Amino acid sequence: MPGSRNHVGAVSLLGALLAGCGEAPAIEATATAWPEADALFHADPRWLGADDAYSVDLGGGRVLWLFGDSFIATSEANVRSESRLVRNSIAIQNGYDPSEASIAFFWNGPKDEPTSFFPEKDGIWYWPGDGERVGDKLFLFMMAVRSASGGLGFEVFDADVFVVENPDDAPPTWIMKELEMPSNDDGVIVGSASVLAHDGHLYAFGADESGGHDIHLTRFPLPASGDIDFTKPEPLGLAFEDGQTELTVHHDRARDLWIGVQTEGFGASDLALRTANDLRGPYSDLETFYHPPESDREDTIVYAGKGHPELEGADLVVTYASNSLDFATLVADTSLYFPRFVRVTLRAP
Repeated sequence: MPGSRNHVGAVSLLGALLAGCGEAPAIEATATAWPEADALFHADPRWLGADDAYSVDLGGGRVLWLFGDSFIATSEANVRSESRLVRNSIAIQNGYDPSEASIAFFWNGPKDEPTSFFPEKDGIWYWPGDGERVGDKLFLFMMAVRSASGGLGFEVFDADVFVVENPDDAPPTWIMKELEMPSNDDGVIVGSASVLAHDGHLYAFGADESGGHDIHLTRFPLPASGDIDFTKPEPLGLAFEDGQTELTVHHDRARDLWIGVQTEGFGASDLALRTANDLRGPYSDLETFYHPPESDREDTIVYAGKGHPELEGADLVVTYASNSLDFATLVADTSLYFPRFVRVTLRAP
């Protein structure tokens, strides 16, 4: 049920034996729901839920949220039955503790005809991947999506990258342009998962959408000018298997450990972690640490598990999305499709 604190998981992550690095440190994760933080995504009565929910630290207490399909109210009733489902929206959070922060949501279009923040083009729409601020510029990776027969009715088939030249300004005034990046011939959606600056490069994790959702790693040199050349990606190969289209990998400074967060499975999914001593791996096997209560509901899917290391209030703050396979249920049931927060405590066993 919404706000329940009764679903707690614990796991000992022992890590894989790393060549030349020794065994990854053991870590125990326990997790609880965080309904006080969930209220953040209910702050705007017109923004009625979304999935995806990547976060990017903009600095100075500002956090960018990137959302996929989003319900935007079109009437004073502020209900999903009188709303439009736009392909993406964003928000700016002020304050790093989501249970105390304020937030402002952004999309385009007039009140009665809201449109996506990142516009569609030629029958293609964007669901956000991850992003990273590098100096004075913000780089955003986008999953290019189109309709498809069979399955869930869509296909994530490519990735594009955008740069925002003035990320300290309000989003409606952003100066944003698409940068050239070649398509990936191997079916890897570059940046669909984590994007981060490390060791003089911008690293982008991406899922192989041709089958299996294995996660591959690509990097781009970070020049002093900040003008990244995305036309010459350096593929680094397989990072780990059994991934998801959307997930996160981040460096835990307190433990000097790389931690990957994702949902495990499809439908009735759990949140799971993996660890490594090095960004490039090898990574440990997935271990479950939290069972979302929505996973026990009929025709409900849980997905898009992500870590948000810039957020405060726990050793690690995690979110996940929930959805219904029945659209009428989704429209009527607002306990679904708002991202949920989870507080994770990390300890040595």
